[in-house]
Amino acid sequence: MRESDTLERAYRLRAYPTRPQQRAIGRLIGAARFVWNWALWRRSDAYKADKSQLNWIALSRELTVLKRAAETAWLAQLPREPFNQVLRDQERAFANFFAQRARYPRFRRRGGKASVRFTLDQRRAQVARGTGKERWAYVQLPGLGRVKLRRTEALMGRLRSVTLSRDGAGRYFAAITADGVPLTEALAAKVAAVGVDAGLRVLATVHDGERARPFPAPKALAGRLARLRRYQRHQSRQLAAQMRAQGLDPTQPCPKGMRLGVSKRRHRTRRRIAREHARIADLRRDALHRVSTGIVREAKVIAIEALRVKAMARGMGRRAFRRGVADAALGELRRQITYKGAWAAREVVPIDPFYASSKTCSGCGAVNAALKLQKHWQCFACGAQHERDVNAAKNLRAEGLRVLGMRGSSPATGERPESNARGVACAADAAAPVTVLPLQRRPTANREPAQSAARRETRRAPSGTARRRVRAGL
Repeated sequence: MRESDTLERAYRLRAYPTRPQQRAIGRLIGAARFVWNWALWRRSDAYKADKSQLNWIALSRELTVLKRAAETAWLAQLPREPFNQVLRDQERAFANFFAQRARYPRFRRRGGKASVRFTLDQRRAQVARGTGKERWAYVQLPGLGRVKLRRTEALMGRLRSVTLSRDGAGRYFAAITADGVPLTEALAAKVAAVGVDAGLRVLATVHDGERARPFPAPKALAGRLARLRRYQRHQSRQLAAQMRAQGLDPTQPCPKGMRLGVSKRRHRTRRRIAREHARIADLRRDALHRVSTGIVREAKVIAIEALRVKAMARGMGRRAFRRGVADAALGELRRQITYKGAWAAREVVPIDPFYASSKTCSGCGAVNAALKLQKHWQCFACGAQHERDVNAAKNLRAEGLRVLGMRGSSPATGERPESNARGVACAADAAAPVTVLPLQRRPTANREPAQSAARRETRRAPSGTARRRVRAGL
């Protein structure tokens, strides 16, 4: 089998460890956090002392010496492989920092990310994959034994590593990475191309050239926000009572280094909040997978706007809007469409976020620069009535076909590179090109991501003083 006929992916399975295995996983998670913090301290201290940079191999040798010390002899009782993975992860974190892709690594606190990773030995079979319709799979891990996994699909390819994680609700999951997974034969697309307009009220509006289909947003957080707030108020009252019991002022922050006691009721409230967040995440994940899978199965060419979600959240000061942007998970929707499109041999075309898809008339190409947040609007040039999301999906579809035509012949329409956006769209629809009047402006040309990044780097936002002068009319 050729390498181009395979892919790399991960399988996410629910794990059901026994009580002794749960305690062992808890010890491993705590030890992995200790090794991360110790390695980060050693790297920082060595650089401050003589500007030396320790790599993960040097830290691995020091970890071997650390295990022989009386105070940290408990590390020798645990399997070593998860600690090696922690050192490799920190090596990658520093590489990303020096490449300016991430910030400086930080110390991990208790109660944060809870996961531990094992590398699977390729010389022996550590995973019992199961066959047919069997419900369970098993993985043999050092220090834990045989861990039970809920099997939801066939585990194909060469299994490389297993990451055990625990969420706030106390559930355990296993993420198994694999390579050499054979590509399945892609289903025939129903339509040639679609445009996908993502939003907050409607998760995605899909237009295939003939009709539009809206996918409602799950709004998982908004549906459970009232219950979540009630539990959080209850937790706040319990926290204030605990601070008063320990002689602290509940109106002031807890002093650094002070650990508050946790009663059984407070622990129960914390678990309730964690379960609510887990349900919210499950509802959101399920809705996103349903929508992204349906879009990928439908069309051969998918044009979707490359929204800058973080910039959207920062651009609005209202807390409710920022919460709505986070709840919609628009970036996750685009990520799922991208990798599922690669699996199904689909062409996913990202459209520049500066392209005026909502303000451009899909009938004549005129741009309504004065359009605000109206759901329905009328074109000032041709008088066409538009629904905002449907019109944006039409324009994204036409722009995606135009960009695809500039790269080469379109697999959906067969158009040559010199074809324009409206001509390609009309060819896909088997219709005649629409004549654009000279007085009307055509849709703005799609800028390539690299050009947009360069433009954003050269254009600097005005300082706070400059903004205040503008508001004052100076």
